[in-house]
Amino acid sequence: MLQEIDLTARCGHQRLRTALRDGFFFVRNTVPESLLDDAYQLLEAFFALSEQDRRDCRVPGSNGQSGYTPPLVETAEKSDAADWKELFHWGVCLPAGHPLALRYPSRYPQPLMPDHLVPGIGAVLTELHTRMLRFQHEVAAAIGDALGAHPGYFAEMLEDGPVVNRATWYPPMEQAPSERHIWAVEHQDFDLITALPRATAAGLQVQVEGGEWLSVDAPAGHAVMNVGMVLERLTGGLARAAVHRVVAAPGQRGGRLSIVQFCHPTPWTVLTPLLVQREQEAARFPALTADDLFQRTMYRINRLESRQVK
Repeated sequence: MLQEIDLTARCGHQRLRTALRDGFFFVRNTVPESLLDDAYQLLEAFFALSEQDRRDCRVPGSNGQSGYTPPLVETAEKSDAADWKELFHWGVCLPAGHPLALRYPSRYPQPLMPDHLVPGIGAVLTELHTRMLRFQHEVAAAIGDALGAHPGYFAEMLEDGPVVNRATWYPPMEQAPSERHIWAVEHQDFDLITALPRATAAGLQVQVEGGEWLSVDAPAGHAVMNVGMVLERLTGGLARAAVHRVVAAPGQRGGRLSIVQFCHPTPWTVLTPLLVQREQEAARFPALTADDLFQRTMYRINRLESRQVK
């Protein structure tokens, strides 16, 4: 059973630290349910477009971090079969001449909003991105407080970070190319934290102690928060980047649409561990920049365009 964390409770530091060890927890979502409903309606219309129209919404040079990604591209490290899913990513632009955009252009791609195909989708998805990012900053601040970090520690790390939203369409499993394919093979996220509001159908599972898989469905008005590899490295393993997957239950019919937001620190952030371990413990992770970790993981899951078969 996942814990629900009240971010306004000043006495809940130990409860939140325990939840970080689990890697997943519930938080009351500040994003309006009506906005989420509007986004799902527009995204359903997008994924119902013709294959050619969807493919015309790809953004070359973005490594799939903007626009459309077709099915059977992303492949988890522990699988030789690509995930049975389609993706659409979006974020926001940095000002012209911003040093982060100049130094890491592939991390800050131009967003593509297909308003010519789905009228009104750009305004709704941009508003959703903004609202979810504000919510994630609130969660990150509470995590920093629970870990004893200096006030503003995560705020500076996340300022102008390449935060990206992902809409995932999981087609019905009866349409999958083979029995080897599932919606999303077990994996860990490689950001700081991920926000997962309610999806349109069940399927998300998290691996708990003992290897058991626990089904997780965010109730209305809540979001599941997922610890990513960045936070695990920053805490020396105190926070756990939990293993999770997306699978259709036996006999489950139809597809599944989800919206998540990956909260990445600025690429030049050096992931030096916070002092949250006992001093006598050896460091668990070598220091990397956030971009080093991002690029390495993208390579391993076949998301770099240089690795993909055209």
